[in-house]
Amino acid sequence: MPLGHDGRPRIPSPSQQCKRGQAAGAPGPEALFILSVLSALRRRLIGARDLIIDSAPILAWRRADPDAAIGHAPAQHARPLLRGYRVHTLLCRGSGLPIFYLLSPANVHDAPFARPLLEWAVRLYAIRPRIIRLDAAYWGLRLIAWIHATLHAVAVIPWNPKRQKNRSCLPPTWTKEELGKRSAIERFFGRVFLFFHLQRPPLWGWSAIARQVALTYTASIIVGLAAQQAGRPELIRSPKRVLAHCWEAL
Repeated sequence: MPLGHDGRPRIPSPSQQCKRGQAAGAPGPEALFILSVLSALRRRLIGARDLIIDSAPILAWRRADPDAAIGHAPAQHARPLLRGYRVHTLLCRGSGLPIFYLLSPANVHDAPFARPLLEWAVRLYAIRPRIIRLDAAYWGLRLIAWIHATLHAVAVIPWNPKRQKNRSCLPPTWTKEELGKRSAIERFFGRVFLFFHLQRPPLWGWSAIARQVALTYTASIIVGLAAQQAGRPELIRSPKRVLAHCWEAL
C-alpha cells in the first residue's frame, strides 16, 4: 500500500475496497487466502507432503437463515442434528495450516468433497502430496484408486465398520499409529473455532459465511507467517502468543 504524509500505509475505505474487489473479477477474501497459501509454500512454511481431509460444522446464527440446512452432528456433540453449514478442509499435517477448503450446507455428505479438494490444490499450487489421511466417511475404492494412480500418493483411511467386518488384511500404513496422526486437523478446528469464533459466527447467508471462513483461514496462515518471520517456529499455531510476541517486539 502507498504511504501517507505521516509515513503510515494508506488503507482504502470500505467503499473503495468493495469497488476494487468488483473490478478484480474474483472474490477478495478467497483470493487473499490463495495468495497467503502460495506465500507460505514459497517460504517453506507449508510443505504439503502429508495432507489431511476432514470437515466440521458451522452453526447457523439464525434459524431463519435461508442458506443453512439441518445435518448430522459429530459424534462428540451433545445434539444429534445441527442447523448450519459444513466446511470441508484440506490441511497440511506438518504445519497444521489449511491449504484449501470448500463450503456446503450441513446436510451434504463428506465423501464427494475429497477429490475436488485435492484436484483444486494440485492445480492451484502445483503440489505433490505423498500421504493423504482421511476418516471412514471418505471410504471408497474409486477415491483410493484415484489417489494412488493419479496423485501417486498413499491413502491412509480406515475401513468403514458399517461396511467391512474383516480387518485382517489391512495395509501396513493403516495402523492405529498412522490413523492417530489425523488428530492434527481436530486441533486446527479447535483453534479457529474458539479463537476466531467460527463455530457460530454472528452472520447469516451464504456469502457472509463464505467470506468469514476465507478470512479466518487466511488469518491462521498469516499467524504462521508472522511467527516464522519473527524466528519463533513454536508459535506458528498459537495466535494469542504470536500477537503478544509481536507487541512486545514493537
